[in-house]
Amino acid sequence: MKPIESRLLEWYGVHGRADLPWRVVRDPYYTLVSEFMLQQTQVDRVVPKFRTFVQRFPTIETLAAASVADVLREWKGLGYNSRAVRLKRVAEAVVERHGGRMPESASALLDLPGIGPYTASAIRAFAFDVDDLPVDTNVRRIVERVGQPLEPPGGKAHDWASALMDLGATICKARVPKCLLCPLQSECASAPLSPSACVPAPRKRGDTVPFEKTARYARGRVIDRLRELPPGKRISFLDLHRDLEPLLPGRTVEEVRAFVRALERDGLIARDGESVALAE
Repeated sequence: MKPIESRLLEWYGVHGRADLPWRVVRDPYYTLVSEFMLQQTQVDRVVPKFRTFVQRFPTIETLAAASVADVLREWKGLGYNSRAVRLKRVAEAVVERHGGRMPESASALLDLPGIGPYTASAIRAFAFDVDDLPVDTNVRRIVERVGQPLEPPGGKAHDWASALMDLGATICKARVPKCLLCPLQSECASAPLSPSACVPAPRKRGDTVPFEKTARYARGRVIDRLRELPPGKRISFLDLHRDLEPLLPGRTVEEVRAFVRALERDGLIARDGESVALAE
């Protein structure tokens, strides 16, 4: 094993987040669920939701057989609700095409709905320990700073990818890198980096819109209200608009209709005339 590999894996053995539930249990289903949850959501928020989700849906078969509404209810608190629907579609495809066993080959994984190159690599590395490297923002940043390829050593793909992701999240940060604590400092073409060199240019005033004014926030509140309905119950557009008015001040009924239509296109909502509910 090369020195850079031994140093990184030794660092991971001491400082890595090996106690994350999807690392403690190396199961393809756990990997799939965690990867969908971790898209655009921080690890600390994901851990408790992951535990309750896999308790509610302990196998890929139970997730595939569940209703979209039940999956969305369990997804509450994670945001980006379309991820829940895509995750369920993957589970259905795995059950239908592969008898409930997650495929290992890249081509078979990429053939599943909602699985792209990154997620396929993550499943191969984390679930099967195949020599593949999922390159997320953290890993890409480390590779660019180090200035050389960081391919996983044979049979160590899980720990190698985990180590790089943890290093990027805790040491080789985007804004305040801790170069003096980094196990790769002697191999890094960019070290030592000063914090001032990593601070992005400030945004111009007016570039951002308050989150509460965005369509994503409004769609999230629509889903949250529909989650509260008993299974099988629906709510009219007018009542939905009335209930959401304190959270979405100034939004018209037609705007709420537009949010509902978008959610319906994404498969999250079922509409019946003038009433709506979570998709089943």
